[in-house]
Amino acid sequence: MSLFSAMRSGVSGMSAQSSRMAAISDNISNSATIGYKRSAVDFSTLMTSSGSTSNYAAGGVRSNVHYQVLKDGTIQGTQSATDMAIEGRGFFVVADNAGTTGTSPGYALTRAGSFLPDDQGFLRNSAGQYLQAWKLGPDGSLPAVNRSSFDGLSAVSIAGLAYGGSKTTQMSFAGNLPAQAASGTSFSTSTSLYDGIGTPRDVTVTWTKVTDPGSTPTDQRWAVSVNAPPGYTVTYDPDPGADPVYVDFAATGTGSAGLPIGALPSITLTSPASPTADTISLNLGSLTQLNGDYVPQFMGDGARAGRVSTVDVDKAGTLWAVYDNGARQPLYQVPVADVVNPGGLVPQDGNTYTLGIDSGTMTLSNGNSGTVGSVAGYALEQSNVDIAEELVSLIETQRAYSSNATLVRTADEMVDETTRLKR
Repeated sequence: MSLFSAMRSGVSGMSAQSSRMAAISDNISNSATIGYKRSAVDFSTLMTSSGSTSNYAAGGVRSNVHYQVLKDGTIQGTQSATDMAIEGRGFFVVADNAGTTGTSPGYALTRAGSFLPDDQGFLRNSAGQYLQAWKLGPDGSLPAVNRSSFDGLSAVSIAGLAYGGSKTTQMSFAGNLPAQAASGTSFSTSTSLYDGIGTPRDVTVTWTKVTDPGSTPTDQRWAVSVNAPPGYTVTYDPDPGADPVYVDFAATGTGSAGLPIGALPSITLTSPASPTADTISLNLGSLTQLNGDYVPQFMGDGARAGRVSTVDVDKAGTLWAVYDNGARQPLYQVPVADVVNPGGLVPQDGNTYTLGIDSGTMTLSNGNSGTVGSVAGYALEQSNVDIAEELVSLIETQRAYSSNATLVRTADEMVDETTRLKR
């Protein structure tokens, strides 16, 4: 009879509101949990056909739980270099072990980017999970990786990063040569290049104004010579045997006065073969010959040996070691994972998610590329829970639960009244 269906409907309503109450309690208790995603409970109607238009049979309600994974929390800055947040879509990959014990790690996805080194130097979050990334080669290159699988990932370790340096691979010289200088006037500029073990070595570029009997009155010529460190070989192109080589400047002419005539020579420095010969290219960049001062700009890469002062992560997710000499060395590529349907991920302990039947395929990408967001260092994503909204929902749930309880109690009294009719 309809009274029993009314009672069942009230019971289903109490059960659905209980589920909603449980979700609200989790949301409130995790309102300060880094990267937590709010859980929500929606309701859908259940219908029961009575087979008659004169009687109504109540079906009740069913609760459906989902997680607001795509709703971002507020990004807040921190003081820790190993704190990371994703601005936009995507997840960090973590594992339950470092893979050093012979046990295959179990992988999961998370938005909680609060990582700190443990006693072995591995970056772990508050749940004890290990941050996963691809280890870069010594030259900073990323080897061929499978971007649809966790294979090839390893636990990020910043242990043993005591000293490091980088050798010089390229240098450039730019600046102005005084047009008013007399023939025979020389200018020299020195700087340091760094060999493979971070030792600074002096290199000097000398410019000398010369008289060229074969040039026209509108041209002026400068000889350039490079004094390399002991043991280094200097080669000039296009004339490898020349030393010095010459650069001609146009003294007059619309749009060309003070600029070089023709292609600039290229200069190569080759280090001693110990253990292998390294080649350093010295490029002559933006040169002018104007009536003014000698203004040299000598630049080059490389750095002396230095101590690691901190680590840093860029928008693409590259983790760098930063040395006190200003050098930076890429160590890991932290991937940003994405799935077709983030709402289909299965929530687990430790504020993580695992792939589910409804999540779709997974892709690992560099940050700030494709559909995934950029990685922010010195930052954490806060919970996306709004306490005010949860408190309002709490009151609504309490009232709805009480109303359903009243419905069950009233239906029970009506059934009891029907039972007393036979007495």
